[in-house]
Parts: sequence; structure tokens; C-alpha cells
Amino acid sequence: MSTIRVSLVTACGAKKENTSQPAGRLYKSSRIRHLYKRSKELGIPFYILSAKYGLVNADTVIEPYDKVMTPERAAELLPQVKETIKGFDMIIFYKGGARKEYRELIEKACEETGTRLISFGYGNMGNIRDLDKILKEALL
Repeated sequence: MSTIRVSLVTACGAKKENTSQPAGRLYKSSRIRHLYKRSKELGIPFYILSAKYGLVNADTVIEPYDKVMTPERAAELLPQVKETIKGFDMIIFYKGGARKEYRELIEKACEETGTRLISFGYGNMGNIRDLDKILKEALL
């Protein structure tokens, strides 16, 4: 029986630490920090959709930056995002706190690669605790 390859993804955050560090720790967002911790506990890869770096693994060390996703930047990043998600069968995207450009980029990348996308969440942390339930239902 084959295993479904799943990744957890969320958008980056505006507030960052002042020094280079793993992406999962660079952002001061409680949303990102919570998902980073849960991904470790669950043993699933976690990626952050960054306006500067594209889809970056949360364990990859990156530098602080100040950049916001625009439709033009999303179009530039689309090939890199598609290349990264090709290694997964399913993306679980926590959309709470994400601007429209981030949501549309991950939706388009998944559509063009045929990768199943499950989006959930609202506000900054709304429904964030539903991750376990969503994973369980998705993997049935």
C-alpha cells in the first residue's frame, strides 16, 4: 500500500526576527509558530509561502526581508512553487491570515500540477486546531 505524501503550508508573516534562522522560527507569527510545532509533532513537512523565497521549507535558514506578495510576484514564483509541490500528493493550506495573492498562488500551483489542495482556517488563528481532524479525514 502506498503512502500519501502530505505537506502543510501557510503564508509568511510581516513580523520577523532580526537574524537569519530557520523559516519556521524567523516569523514572529503565532500562526506560523503553532503550525511549525504541530508539523514536527505530526512528522509532516511544513512549508511557508514567502513573497521573497517562494515555497520554502520551514527548516531552511533564511534571512529577514521586507516584501509583500503582489500578483506580479506570485506569477514569478509560480514555477518554483509548482516544482516544490510536485513531490506531494496533497497540500493542506492554512489560509488564516493569508492575503488573497498567497491563496491564489497555492491554488493555481496545485491546480496546474494536479495536486490535491485542502484549505482551511480564517482570521489569524481561526480553526487552526482543526488540523488533526482535517488530516485524519483527508487520509481516510
